[in-house]
Amino acid sequence: MDTIKRIIDEAAGSIPSHSKTALAIAAGADPEEIVALATSEGLHELAGAIFEALQVGEASLSNALDIVRRRLLDFRKDLPANSETAKLIDAGAPLDEISENAEEEGLFSLVAMLVEAEQEGER
Repeated sequence: MDTIKRIIDEAAGSIPSHSKTALAIAAGADPEEIVALATSEGLHELAGAIFEALQVGEASLSNALDIVRRRLLDFRKDLPANSETAKLIDAGAPLDEISENAEEEGLFSLVAMLVEAEQEGER
């Protein structure tokens, strides 16, 4: 999101202050709304830059979640069937719930992997 914020901040000073896009930026509108307004006002370079940054961000997050899910499934293979963590993984529970339970069961390598994934997702 830092890239998107930077693009918007840099553009804010170079577009007419009375435009709908400028007003939306000043009001703190979400990037999707700014893209729509910029497109309607012919600010295609700005709209394209924000749109591309949004696509890259979504793809990175999606890829990261796919990697974590695959690693979880690999880790799951080594867990006993009666493990609560295994049951949560099988059920597709939220990562924080799986992590909390894994910590209770002493599965610290799994906890470390999930904490690392969470930190990567915040970047």
